[in-house]
Amino acid sequence: MLPEDGRVVAPPDVAPADWCTLLSGEPALLALAPGSGRGWFGGRAIVAWAPETLNEGVLLPAAAAEIERTYAGGAPILTATLLAYDGSATVARYVGGLVWSEEGWRVWGVLEGCELPEVAVTAPNTLPASVPLAADVTSDLDRAGFHAGVSATREAISAGDVYVLNLTRRLRGTPSTSPEVAFATLTHRTQAEMSAFWRTPGVTIASASPERFIRLSGARVEVCPVKGTRPRGEGAADSIMVSELAGSEKERAEHVMIVDLERNDLGMVCRPGTVLVDPLFEIATTPYCHQMVSSVSGLLRTDATFADLLAATFPCGSVTGAPKIAATRIIASLEASPRGAYTGALVVAVPGEVDSSVIIRTAEYSGDVVRWGTGGGITADSDPAEEWLETVLKATPFLGDGLPAIALRETCRVVHGHTPLLARHLARLAKGGCGATVLARVRSAAAEAIESYGEAAGYGRLSVTVAPTGEVTASVTAMASSLDVPGYPALFLVRAATPLLPEGAAKPADRAAWDDAQRQALDAGAHQAVLVDARDTVIDGATASVWIRVGKRLLTPCAPPAINGVARGVILDIATRCGYRAEECEISVALLAQADEVFFSNALAGVVPARGRAGAAADALATVFREVLGSGGLAPDQE
Repeated sequence: MLPEDGRVVAPPDVAPADWCTLLSGEPALLALAPGSGRGWFGGRAIVAWAPETLNEGVLLPAAAAEIERTYAGGAPILTATLLAYDGSATVARYVGGLVWSEEGWRVWGVLEGCELPEVAVTAPNTLPASVPLAADVTSDLDRAGFHAGVSATREAISAGDVYVLNLTRRLRGTPSTSPEVAFATLTHRTQAEMSAFWRTPGVTIASASPERFIRLSGARVEVCPVKGTRPRGEGAADSIMVSELAGSEKERAEHVMIVDLERNDLGMVCRPGTVLVDPLFEIATTPYCHQMVSSVSGLLRTDATFADLLAATFPCGSVTGAPKIAATRIIASLEASPRGAYTGALVVAVPGEVDSSVIIRTAEYSGDVVRWGTGGGITADSDPAEEWLETVLKATPFLGDGLPAIALRETCRVVHGHTPLLARHLARLAKGGCGATVLARVRSAAAEAIESYGEAAGYGRLSVTVAPTGEVTASVTAMASSLDVPGYPALFLVRAATPLLPEGAAKPADRAAWDDAQRQALDAGAHQAVLVDARDTVIDGATASVWIRVGKRLLTPCAPPAINGVARGVILDIATRCGYRAEECEISVALLAQADEVFFSNALAGVVPARGRAGAAADALATVFREVLGSGGLAPDQE
C-alpha cells in the first residue's frame, strides 16, 4: 500500500470531492472515494494528479504489465488504468499524491516536500436531489427498442445461445454542471462503495459505481458481482422489497449464473480447490435501490500474471452475461451504440495491492456531451416493462429524483390483489418527471390501497394521483370502464383543441378537455369520444387509445398529442405475435372511416372493438392481452 507516514495536510473529514473542487485545474486529476471500509482498498481514499506518464490507446496486455510492475514493486507509485469495454486502455503513473488516514490526509511520494493549498471541511458543493446532471437527455434505445432487445434476448436464451445477458442503453445530454460538481453530487446521492473521479485527455469520468471488479492482495484475488435489483420503498414497503429480492427465484437464478461464471473465470488462474463463494446472495442497500451482491475469491497461481487474470475475467461477467463470448457477440448485435468506458473497469495498482471498479453508474464527459449507461440482466422470464423500469431506476443518480411539473394520474387494473401492468404505469410516471422517491411512494400507496380493498373481490380499479409536491394518494374501487358496453362502444367525433400534455405524454390528473369530450359523446347517445383537431386529424380517445387496422398495419395517433397509454404500449409490443405491425402515425378522419377495423385500448378493459368496426385483429389482441393480465406481465411466448 502507499506509505501513510507523510505529513498531515488536511483533516480526515475533507471529502475526495472537496479535493476535486480545489484541484480542478490540475492535469489528470484522480480521486478514489470509498463509501465505507468495504470500498476502495478497504476504505482508503486517495487523490493524485500530474502523473509522471500518461498514455492513451494502450493495448490490454501492455496495460496489465504496467499494473503488475507497480503491484510487485516497492516504490511509492500508483498506476491508474481506465479499461474501456472493448479492451483499449488509458494508463497513468503517479509518483505522489494524498492518502486518507484516521489522523487526516497525508502526502506521499514526491509531494512530501511540496506546498499544498489549504482545504477545510465545507458544505458539499452538490446539486439538489431533484436536479439532473444533464439537460436535453436522449436515449440511444427508446422503450420500444429496448423491449425488442429483451424479446430478441429471450429468443437467444430459448435457442440455448446464452443463459443470461446484460442488455444496456446509453443516455446522452448536455452537462448542467461541471464534472467536479457532478462527482460531489453522485457521491452524495449514492454513497457508493467504489466512487471515483478521473480526468484524462479523452474523457472525464465521475463514477458512483457500487461494484468491485477485481481486488488482488498478496495471492488472494476477489471479484464481487452485483446482479439483481429492487427499488426502495417507503416505510414497511422497503422491508418488503428486500424480502422480495432475497426470495426472488428469477433474481437468484440470474445472480447465481453470474457467480458461476465468475467462479469459472477465477478457476482458470487460481490454484485448484481455492475458489470460494462467501457471502452468496447478500443484499446491499443504496439510497435508491437494493441490490444482490456476492463475493468470489481464490488464490492466484504462482505462474499466473496479472495479464492472465485480466484475460480470464475482463469484461466482468455481470455486465456481459453467460456464456461470456456468446453474450458479448449478441450484445454487439442488439445495442444501439458502442459502450465506450461504460461497463469497462477502473483499475488502480499500488505496491502490494490492486483494486478496481466496474464502470457503471458513471457520468462520462467528453467535449460538451455527458453520457450515462444503464441496463440490466435479461433471463428467460424477464418482463420487458420491469427491465425497462430497472434501467430508469439505475439512472436516478444522473436524471435526479424529480417531481412532476403538474399532477399526474394512473388508472390501473387490479387482478386478485395484483397489478399486472404496474411497471408500465410506473415507467409512464417516470417519463412524467417522477423520480425514485415518488415511485417508491406510489408502490407503497398502491399496496396499501389494494390490501384495504381485499383480494377476494377479484378485480378492481386502482386510481393513483401524484401531486407536484410528490404527495401520493391511491384508492381501489369496483372495476368499471367506459369501454364495458353491451355490443361494444359507439364512437363519436368531437372537435377539440389539442390538449397540452406533461412531459413524456403522461396522463394528467386534470382531465377537463377529455371529460368534456366524453360528456358530448354521452349526450349524443354514444359511448366513446374521439377527439379531432381543426385539420380533421385524430388526437386521441377520451378514455382510451384509438387504433385502426389498415391491412396488416395497426395505427394509433402519435404520443403526444395522444396520451402514451399503458395498454397502447402493450399492443405495440405484442402486435407482431398476432401477425400485425403496430406503429404511430397521423390518422385523418377520412382514414378512420375507411379503416378495416377500429378498436380502443386502455389498462382497465384491454382491447375492445368500436361498435360496427370489429375484426380479427381486435379479437387476437384482446386474447393475448387477457393472457398478459393473467400472467402478471408479458409471458415468454407473448412478446
